[in-house]
Amino acid sequence: MRYLLLLLPAIALTAAFQYVKHEITSGRPIVSLPQAVTLTPVDPDKILGTGFKFDEREMQRLNAQNIVNQNRLFNQKMEDMRNYARNPAGWHGAPPF
Repeated sequence: MRYLLLLLPAIALTAAFQYVKHEITSGRPIVSLPQAVTLTPVDPDKILGTGFKFDEREMQRLNAQNIVNQNRLFNQKMEDMRNYARNPAGWHGAPPF
């Protein structure tokens, strides 16, 4: 009787496995997607309103600030690499490469 009770879940799992295997190998798509997809262009006036305009001076200031920050970080990295090359034993932590 115990053997039969242990055999029933195995039979159920085998049947489920066979069903899934049959569905996957049948070649039929499980999810059907629409054949034609049409995308419309985004109209910024609908999203941002008709009076929205970028502030050119503010954009130039932000771009300049980003360039200055990138140069500062690059210079810091170069200084770290120079210091590591001069004295690798004195460097604590991972190398700055």
